[in-house]
Amino acid sequence: MPLRSLTVLVTLSTAMLSVFLVRPENPRAPQPSSPSTDGASSPQSLILQANDGEHLLRRPVGQTRPGAPGSIPEFIIKVDKQNGGAEDFVMLTEDLNPGAIINFHKHHNAEEVLILEEGGATVTVGDKRALAGPDAVVFIPRETWVSVTNTANHPIHLSALFSRPGFEEYLRARSVHPGEPLTPQPPEELHQAAEHGHCTFWDVSKGPYPPGVPHP
Repeated sequence: MPLRSLTVLVTLSTAMLSVFLVRPENPRAPQPSSPSTDGASSPQSLILQANDGEHLLRRPVGQTRPGAPGSIPEFIIKVDKQNGGAEDFVMLTEDLNPGAIINFHKHHNAEEVLILEEGGATVTVGDKRALAGPDAVVFIPRETWVSVTNTANHPIHLSALFSRPGFEEYLRARSVHPGEPLTPQPPEELHQAAEHGHCTFWDVSKGPYPPGVPHP
């Protein structure tokens, strides 16, 4: 073998041996970082159909029957921290049956927007009262009393959006998932749920309307 060829062979062999000797110190190439442990609560893109979301049924209060006139038993949490990992707002939907009433209440930590697809709901918010038409939008500032009554003879589909999380805690404490027992909820438990949900419901024992709101 010519001397020059032998020199090249030795050089290549030395280089390959160096690679194998160095590799154990760095056994594998850097891998993509694993998902964060809180990935389940990280924001996720969602495309939700009409019936998609977390279905919940309101528990009756005291001795009230779940199907009593004016009750709104079922609703859907569409987006919140648990559904989509939303950090800044909450959205839910529900159908108001004829005669259904959302009693006077106010939110302490969030603004709210209501979208009423069908007309026929009587809405009282702050110092205003009106019969809402189709696709009506209602803006509810913080610390503002609001009530909605379906005074039509057909269901009204309602969407509610909250600017900050919190009210969903009240909703979950107030409800059960389909298939779970609809046990009555004691008033004291309901009061605790409202505190956790940063909301206050008007005490009707003080009268039908909170101070400052219009009424017939």
